[in-house]
Amino acid sequence: MDCRTAQPSLSAYVRGELPPDVRSALQAHLRECPACLASLTALDPIAAALGQSQEPPAPQGFATRVMAAARSRGKPVVAGDWDPLHWWRMTPAPMRAAAAAMLVAGLTAGLATGWTARPATRQAQDTQAVALADAVAAYHMDYFGDAPDGSLADGYVALLAGRNGEGR
Repeated sequence: MDCRTAQPSLSAYVRGELPPDVRSALQAHLRECPACLASLTALDPIAAALGQSQEPPAPQGFATRVMAAARSRGKPVVAGDWDPLHWWRMTPAPMRAAAAAMLVAGLTAGLATGWTARPATRQAQDTQAVALADAVAAYHMDYFGDAPDGSLADGYVALLAGRNGEGR
């Protein structure tokens, strides 16, 4: 045992709360370490004073009065008291402002990205229309090419092609 483990165990040693193996290791350390022995010696008067003290008895009816006061002050939780935005109201104003600013910045960036990602020319729009018209080729689903009319596969291709579920 070293001083780092011995020092926190000294008060438990004085109270007699250490297991036998830890107690014997601490006693061996105390025989070799004057610093820990001095700490133990300093604890002896404190332990003696605490050992002589008695806890005062509680006044008559104290527990009953405390429980009655707690019941009268306590607010029962009812379904109407649920407040899902309590965390937001308890957040400091600068943090709420920063969160709102980040939300606005994120929405602005998303809008700008969506705006610039749109097809810029009529040619790009026409290319998309052709791709949707021939969904089997556009999505490389040639394995649907032999699907019978009215089948689930035919309906899927029709939806991709924008034919509103109509067959080929």
